[in-house]
Amino acid sequence: ELTEKEIELIELLNKKTFTKKKEILSNIWKYSEDADTHTVETHIYRLRKKIKEKFNDENFILSSKKGYSIN
Repeated sequence: ELTEKEIELIELLNKKTFTKKKEILSNIWKYSEDADTHTVETHIYRLRKKIKEKFNDENFILSSKKGYSIN
């Protein structure tokens, strides 16, 4: 079962080719773009784990220098 934030995260990532961490923080958590937090990484990790367990997909959410994306 996905949390509300995980659903919001998937919806946001699905809108663009790449989404930067600062944009995720601003849109989902309403944090300042200058905030230094591991919130995004933690949620991405948990979401990847859930997707892998349910669908055996390790590449659903990709990360690169450009940002995060859904494969």
